[in-house]
Amino acid sequence: MKQVTRKTAFSIRVTVVSIFIFASVLTATIAIGLQYYFGQKMAHSAAVQLYDFASDNANNYIAQEDERAANYTLLLANFTNLIEGQRLHPDAIQLFTNILLKHELYYSLYIGFPNGDLQQLVNLTSQQNNRINLQAKESDRWALVSITGYGDQRKREILYYDQDFNLRAKRQEKTNYYANKRPWYHGASTLDVYKSEAYLFAQSQKLGQTYSVKVPKTDVVLGLDITLDSLSNVLKKRSADKQGNIFNEVYIYKNNGDVLASNQNKFQSNNSTTLAKVPYPELIQRAKKSTELNQLTSVKLDEKNYYVYIAAIDQKYGKESYLAIIVPAAILFSDSMARVKTSIFISMICLILLLPLSWLFSSPIIRPIKALAIEVEKVKHRHYESLRPITSNIVEIQALSDSMVDMSDSIEVYQTEQKQLMESFIQLIAQAIDEKSPYTAGHCNRVPELGLMLAKAAEESDLPPFKTFRFNNADEHREFRIAAWLHDCGKITTPEHIVDKGTKLEAIYNRIHEVRMRFEVLWRDAELNYYKACAANPENTAALKETLIKQQLNLTQDFEFIAKSNVGSEFMAEQDITRLAKIGKKTWNRYFDDMLGLSPIEELNLHGDKQPLPVQEKVLCDKNEHIIKRDSKVEFDPKFDIKMEIPEHLYNLGELYNLSITRGTLTTEDRFKINQHVTSTIKMLENLPFPPELANVPRYASTHHETLKGTGYPRKLSAQDLSIPERILVVADIFEALTAADRPYKKAKPISVAVDILHKMALDQHIDMDIFQLFLSSGIYLKYAHQFLDKTQINEVDISQYLS
Repeated sequence: MKQVTRKTAFSIRVTVVSIFIFASVLTATIAIGLQYYFGQKMAHSAAVQLYDFASDNANNYIAQEDERAANYTLLLANFTNLIEGQRLHPDAIQLFTNILLKHELYYSLYIGFPNGDLQQLVNLTSQQNNRINLQAKESDRWALVSITGYGDQRKREILYYDQDFNLRAKRQEKTNYYANKRPWYHGASTLDVYKSEAYLFAQSQKLGQTYSVKVPKTDVVLGLDITLDSLSNVLKKRSADKQGNIFNEVYIYKNNGDVLASNQNKFQSNNSTTLAKVPYPELIQRAKKSTELNQLTSVKLDEKNYYVYIAAIDQKYGKESYLAIIVPAAILFSDSMARVKTSIFISMICLILLLPLSWLFSSPIIRPIKALAIEVEKVKHRHYESLRPITSNIVEIQALSDSMVDMSDSIEVYQTEQKQLMESFIQLIAQAIDEKSPYTAGHCNRVPELGLMLAKAAEESDLPPFKTFRFNNADEHREFRIAAWLHDCGKITTPEHIVDKGTKLEAIYNRIHEVRMRFEVLWRDAELNYYKACAANPENTAALKETLIKQQLNLTQDFEFIAKSNVGSEFMAEQDITRLAKIGKKTWNRYFDDMLGLSPIEELNLHGDKQPLPVQEKVLCDKNEHIIKRDSKVEFDPKFDIKMEIPEHLYNLGELYNLSITRGTLTTEDRFKINQHVTSTIKMLENLPFPPELANVPRYASTHHETLKGTGYPRKLSAQDLSIPERILVVADIFEALTAADRPYKKAKPISVAVDILHKMALDQHIDMDIFQLFLSSGIYLKYAHQFLDKTQINEVDISQYLS
């Protein structure tokens, strides 16, 4: 690498001025944050003072109203002209009228007699619905209610008066109301004024409270009614702003949650027979804790943030109530937030004006850093050859550039070593798989060679199917090569005796020897029976000899048929399978216990009770112990999209079952176990952390048993799912298997036969016809044969018949 002439360098401290924007933002943020913090603290403190004042104001208001109502009640009870017989004196009615005119919060004044009679003056304008409840007209100003009589004759008479107290109308109705049964009557005394709990007024059906006292020297009780709506109206007026808007919620309530008054409309004109409850149970809980009183605390109500203030009020009559003020957090701190927003806006304007200046001061750092970022991106994508050093007057940046160049050199060397290690490790795995079985030795080495030959021919081909096919870089070529090496890595999990199964009865060993021994026993049994029969009937020796010869000839033919079927070189017809079943029914006698000398696993497979010896056995049989069950259920991760039918059992070693295989030497269970090497390949490779440039390795390595028509395994992919590299590996794998000379179940085929089989598979859409024709036209089939096959396999192939 060329030496770079350095310019005069200076310290990075010279460029510190470029961060003044950051300092400005930090300073503004701290200042605004402090403003926000202290603004909220001040707003909180001011709110506490305001709500303390409000609670004192409400307490004083209620105390004043209590005192005023109590004084009026005591004054009226001592009025000399209060009662005239069983009715109000006219002077008392006039006095009642003046008091109700002066205090529109008062609903009515009345007297209750010991016999239950009542006479009541109602202010029809004190509340909105008074006229409706008492069936009065708009012109009516007063209602004088009298309740008299007994039993069925008891009646309520209502006299309606106008503003000048002229009688307009009157109305009567039956009633069962008795004043002497009401709580306000029983609670009244001569000395002190009694204030009732909130209850439903009989005349207006409104909720309110009564102040009552006994008239001196009588059992007559004088009462003054105030509706709860009147107190709610006061709260509503005092919590509204100049425009009449109400932003907070105010409740006066008992410790059981009963609302006495509120500035919320839904708690006014309530015609229910019971008091409404505060809408937030938290208010009841907080009122019970003295530490929560007279405090402004944050709380979450209905998933929204609020601040709550609670104070105890109205304690004069032993009926302690609570004032609760609920204000949204956003409203409480709206003024401080507005100031913060203004500060932020002004700060943003200043920062925008400072941007050109910050740009000017940041240039000495930004330009070389951007150039370094471009070079780092080259390192990221491993384009080491195009890397160039960056020169800068800033010492630290220049040092960073030099370090980056040195680092890229080190990474390149390390990466090369890692690639070599990975390649060696992959080839080691392939070699281990080949060496696992002497019958498959070299397969994992030969398939990559043939695959790479075909891939190179496809890249160089001008044929239409391959015009767009290219390995764009060395990484893609390496990806295909590694996939080819690992295409059978799953075979490391396949049992060796399945891979090497050369005959149908072969398991760990070829069980044809057991079958032959049974025929040996039958042969000797025939001879013994012959000699016994001759000794018993010497005159029949000739006929018995002829029978023996026929029996032994039959045994020889039957065993030869079984032995030939065991090889599996020919297709088993239905009549052959029938003959096997017939031969298998021959019996022989077993004199020794077949449960002795077994391993624990073999003993687990035994079924049924032990039979007394000797036991008659069939020559060929499928026993329960021949079924090898699975230790665990075979399941595939749905993400792999594997579509393979899974046999019920792991293995089936039944003799008739295996000998009846129609083609080859593998049972359905054996075939699945061998095919399962592809799923093992998928699971092994998908769990390896391949870098992005090798992302297709698991895919390429696991599709060499797929077909173009979707009949392959493990995913049953079709033509549109298979790329050219995948199709190439299919052809390479099949041709290598056809020509391999180290398979136990078949002989190596000459290249002419192998090519003809490939052609038929191409016609059947098992393999790609274009790849097959390229395989022939490029001469790769012959090049491969000379490099890897025995000379006896290399014969003449007329490729023209396959290319036309």
